[in-house]
Parts: sequence; C-alpha cells; structure tokens
Amino acid sequence: MGENATYTTKMSIRHILIIVTGIMITVGCSALVFSTWSAFQAVVPEILGVEKATWAFYVTILYLASAFSAPFIGKLLANNDMRVILSASVLLVGLGFLLISFAKALWAFYVAGVMMGLGAVSILWLAIPTLCNNWFNQKSGTIIGLCMAFTGIGGAFWLQVFNALYAGGQGMDVWSIYMIWGICALVTSLPFTIFCVRRTPQECGQLPYGKPVSASGKPAGIDASKAMKTTVFYVCFLFSGIINLLTMVAQQFPSYAKSLTGVPFDALAVGVMMATVMMVSQAISKLVFGVAADKNVRATFVVAIASGIVGVALVWFGTSSEFTLYAGAAIYGFFFASCMVLIPVIVRQIFGQREYPEIYSRISLFLNIMGAVGPVFWAFLGQYGYSIVFAVAMVLLVITFFLGTYCFVNAKKIQAQWTE
Repeated sequence: MGENATYTTKMSIRHILIIVTGIMITVGCSALVFSTWSAFQAVVPEILGVEKATWAFYVTILYLASAFSAPFIGKLLANNDMRVILSASVLLVGLGFLLISFAKALWAFYVAGVMMGLGAVSILWLAIPTLCNNWFNQKSGTIIGLCMAFTGIGGAFWLQVFNALYAGGQGMDVWSIYMIWGICALVTSLPFTIFCVRRTPQECGQLPYGKPVSASGKPAGIDASKAMKTTVFYVCFLFSGIINLLTMVAQQFPSYAKSLTGVPFDALAVGVMMATVMMVSQAISKLVFGVAADKNVRATFVVAIASGIVGVALVWFGTSSEFTLYAGAAIYGFFFASCMVLIPVIVRQIFGQREYPEIYSRISLFLNIMGAVGPVFWAFLGQYGYSIVFAVAMVLLVITFFLGTYCFVNAKKIQAQWTE
C-alpha cells in the first residue's frame, strides 16, 4: 500500500526527525536533569555547608513544579505551536543550570528547581508521547520506548562525563560543571525543538505513518471533559502515580546493599553496581516494552508487574550472592521502564488520541507528585528496616496489578464513547 489521503506507509525525513528530536531532548535535557543530580549530591552540600536533605529539597521542588504545571502545559501543547513551548522549556532547563553555576548558593538550586520542573514536564512527560501519537498511527509505543531509553543511556553517559571532569575533586569545580551542563542542555536540544518539531505532520505537508484507528483517518478519542468524569480515569490516575512511586524503590538499592553485614562480598561496591545494572536494564527494557506494547499492551503490563515482584524478591532474599542481587536489580529495571513507556500507551489505548495531551497531562500531575514524594517516603520507611520497604513495595505492586486490570476490563466502555 502506498499513500492515500489520510496516512502514509513510508516514513519521510520529517518522521525520522521527530524521532531524532525525541532522542536528543531525552539524552540532553531530561537525562541531565533527572539522572545526574545524585552525583552532585555527594559534593555540593558539603561545599555549601548544608545537610544533604536540605540541598536535595530542590529535587522535590522540581517534581512538584512539574506536577502542578502539567495540566496547564498539556493544554498549551494541544493548542499552540510546540516549537515555541518546547524551545522555552529547553531554555528554562539550560538557564536553570547556568543560574546555579553563577549564583553558587542554595537559593539558586530552589529557583532552578522550579525552572527545571516547568521545563522538564513538557520535554519528558508530555512532548514525546504527544508527538509520537500525532505522527505515528502505528509503532508509536516502539518509538516512545526508543526515545525514553535515552534517559538511561544519557544518564550513564553524563555520569561518566561528570566523573571525568570532577576527577575526585582534583579536576574541574562543580560550578564549572553546572555551566557545562547548561550549555549542553541548550546545544543538544534547542536546534531540534526550533527546526525539527511540528505538532502534527499536516503542519508541514506530511501524513501520519501507519493506518489510523478511525476509518476517516482523523484522531479518535473521548473528550477530556467526559474522560475526567469516568471511574476509569481516576483509577488510571491512581495506578500511574503508584507506578512512579514504586520506581523510586530502586534508589534504595545502594544503601540497602551497604547495610548488609556478614556477606561474602564488598557490599558498597555491589550496591553501586546494582544501580548501574538497573540503569542499563531500564534503558534496554524501555525499547523492548515499547515494541511489545504495540502488539499487546495488557500482556506487557502483566509482565511489567511480574518483573517488579520478582525483582524485589531477588533483592530482598538474595543476599547470599552478589549475582542474585544484580539479577534482581536488572529484572526490576524492566518494571522501572513501565512508568515512561507503558503508561502513555495505556492512556492512549483507553482514551484515544483526540484530546490525548490534556488527558495525559492530568494523569501526569499525580505521577509527578508521587515522584516528589517517593524519595522521602522510601527513605522514611528504610529507617525502620529494608524488610518494611520491600514488603510495602510488594503490596503496592499487587494493588497496581488490580488497578491496571480494572482499567483494561472497562476500556471498551470508554472506547464506545470515542468520537472523531
């Protein structure tokens, strides 16, 4: 089949540029914001003379800014030129890093947290799913997974850059590194958001790739106002947030390993390796889950939950062997990937594409609130023993399975209300 009036079976250079843009804004801005702050945490609080928790509060501010701005930015993305919105978002991220570099003060981190939160919510959580759903009727899950994989790939890359530049305190100072981070955020992302992005293929004389769901070829789905009156929406809202909360369990792996006593291995070294293994695993599994979700999203969801349960069990009970701990971290990485890849695919399958940005942005609100709460929540439970952390995680994984299943079972009732 060649082209017809509503879609194309061949990807043009513009389709490819949308994919490249998704990769670049993820490996650049998103990875710099979300995947490198832990490296700075080891040195910046001491330089500023503050507690680590006081400094790290800027990360909570970042997530809260993302959460509460998501509905507003979702509406902007749905109705305005995405080049302007995404370019402004990139500027907020880049300038946030530069502010820290020049101010060298705690208040700058808090202000930058707001700036980065406002920028990151559109770059990571909203733009990629929206662009992929607009440009690709088919294989959108695969492409979302490919783009999101670069948060892990980018994180691993930038952490190595940090280590090379800082050189254990013998190299560049952290304020100069923050300046490099700001420049890199702008250089890796801004050219693509300015020159390559269009909200829909029709804006540049192109057609979506792949056969559409509706016969007319127009985006089909339920009105956002109707969606938000359904029980399914709020169940989806809830389980999406819980999934993001559960991803934060992986942040406890290094400290959990360090707490182990009487083990036949270097606990601290194993904990660091567990974090590395998990990062590589979640990068790979984002692509795998994207491909799988295009074929059967419900089965992929079940595999994700099962991966979370098995991963936690191996980490919890596999302390006699470092290789069991590595396996647990790797398997849990597959669950970790579900947050960025499966949730947007599930939302699209249930509620459709017509007002997807607004619907998904509402779900992103709670998702990001849980991102802000997660580190504090799990660290608090960890004070009472890691058995409590893992037991609570197991219970939440089971709850998430039932909430997700409810959404899938009732999806046809929502799909019956779709219009073009």
